[in-house]
Amino acid sequence: MRLSVLLIAVSGCLTLVAAKVPVVPFGIERLSNGNTLIADGRAFGGNDAFALEVDSLGRLVWAYIKGDVPFLHTARRLANGNTLMSSSLGDKILEVNRDGDRVWLDSAGLAYPTEAFRLANGNTLITDRDNEGVIEVDSLLNIVWSCSSHQSPRNGSRLANGNTLICVSDSSRVIEVDSACHIVWQYLCFPSSAQRLANGNTVIAESYLNRVIEVNYSGAIVWSASGLTTPLMAVRLDNGNTLVSEMNRVVELTPADSIVWQYPNTVSVIVETLQVVNPTSGCTLYVHIHRPAYAGPGNRVPGVVFAPGGTGFGSAFDADSFGMPDNIASDGFAFMHFDPDGRGKSGAYPENYDGYVHQDGMHACLSLLAGRDYVDTTRLGVYSTGYGITMGSGMIARHAEPRVTFLLDFEGPADRSQTCQDSGGFVPVPADSDAFWQEREAARFMKQVPSAYLRMQPQFDSNPLIPDNRHAIQLIDSATAVGYGGAGISSWTRVNDSQMNPENHVYTLGNPPVWIPEVQEPHDFVRVLLYLHELSGELEGVTEHPGVCPVASLRAFPRPCRGLLQVGLQPMTVRCELQVHDICGRLVARTAVPAGSSRTTLDLHRLKPGVYYVSTAGAGTVPVVIVR
Repeated sequence: MRLSVLLIAVSGCLTLVAAKVPVVPFGIERLSNGNTLIADGRAFGGNDAFALEVDSLGRLVWAYIKGDVPFLHTARRLANGNTLMSSSLGDKILEVNRDGDRVWLDSAGLAYPTEAFRLANGNTLITDRDNEGVIEVDSLLNIVWSCSSHQSPRNGSRLANGNTLICVSDSSRVIEVDSACHIVWQYLCFPSSAQRLANGNTVIAESYLNRVIEVNYSGAIVWSASGLTTPLMAVRLDNGNTLVSEMNRVVELTPADSIVWQYPNTVSVIVETLQVVNPTSGCTLYVHIHRPAYAGPGNRVPGVVFAPGGTGFGSAFDADSFGMPDNIASDGFAFMHFDPDGRGKSGAYPENYDGYVHQDGMHACLSLLAGRDYVDTTRLGVYSTGYGITMGSGMIARHAEPRVTFLLDFEGPADRSQTCQDSGGFVPVPADSDAFWQEREAARFMKQVPSAYLRMQPQFDSNPLIPDNRHAIQLIDSATAVGYGGAGISSWTRVNDSQMNPENHVYTLGNPPVWIPEVQEPHDFVRVLLYLHELSGELEGVTEHPGVCPVASLRAFPRPCRGLLQVGLQPMTVRCELQVHDICGRLVARTAVPAGSSRTTLDLHRLKPGVYYVSTAGAGTVPVVIVR
């Protein structure tokens, strides 16, 4: 029976749910830092494919999100830190750096390439499926070796003995060929991937039979995992487990066929249903907080309040097919969304159109979030879409506490001309109603927002057919500090990616920012996660708590761990305690660390396989996956 690291749902105001991140994984690779690189094929040919790197908690730490890799089949991390990708429908192999810049490309006559490996000699081994061959090319794209006449080859890899292992789908076999392309070994099966192990065995993913098998050189099956859903690739890891890409998820299996890690749904999400009273209107607001199950007093996470756009209500996002709140929570945030007064499930109140009443209600929600014992109050943020920027910016400008450290805005309008009905908007109040619009223009509030501000804007904003189309420029210029040429007091501003635009910069219609190309809009939510991590500093390092236990860093190895975990610390001047919590936040192990110690050992053999968190005050938290 396969066991899962996920938790079951419980009743009451706390509910455990699974996030809904859609993923179509093909190529997979466990990196030396413990993260997992995933080639997300997306819709079998849509232009919204991308490569993802996630950590052991399933949090997004890097992504290639340009719309130029239709049907991304595989992604391989190179020794120089770059990523080598095979785009099957794009008929190309490309190498990109960490910033997403292309540094090498091979599209010379390729036809549906399904795999690429960078070899030790610097050449690249490419499985060129529709040309029915595997080729080795040098950096100048010269073919220096080829093995052709094998119908629909996949997953060609170079072996330590110099031979090449190839899955040949149309003839249903895995073959090993020598330098002259002579077959020296074969195994009849229905392969989608094959990996030769150091012991001479071969791990094979059989998508048609929904299983992964390991066969020895004589062809005998020595291990198998069945009951999978269309396994597309299987990789034996150094810890003895097997990483498998199934349809819609990636799982790590122990030799006993138990799941000890998966993506998505790496961790469970707890949902709290609450009610908050708006002190200005007296209206009872309907509120949800989604947070990762591991969040707690010993492992606080950033808090984000969502400001819905238009006249929408936050609870609508619970029912959407993408599951935005759960996905943001599973990525390491306490994510709050609510229904403003007179919307959705909140109490009846005349529609306020994001004015002072709505802003005060949002502030009451933010105050509640800041008071939860699992929220890091030094990393509180607002994420707004559309007209929600008015509610979010107005709240921050008018309420100094709790302090909001960052604001992420997606496509919000700047002033009355873009939101009143006179110019095709949705607010049925004329533009000359000054008393009304004093409360509802984001550009006015942004001049008083001290928080870091990131504007997310696709290319449509620059469409010259839209009259007076300047809202992104108007907002960023209003927020950017006076010292940088803007009109505001923001601690930091930017439009879109740092690769597109510089920080703390002001713009004009004649000199606009670089917009996100329209073809990349399917990646918008991936960008949201990357931006939230960047703004909150969630993945940049540990959080210091001076005066409690003066430890500068906490390191744990090996990860994954089979039982004995070595923990390294900076030398301490006082006695501290290391604690281990499970995915629910329960304390499951602890040990005292004497003053002056720089290393200790934790014996975790009694713990079941799964995800745990090692922490000590002042040194942050390190996730550890225990395997057997």
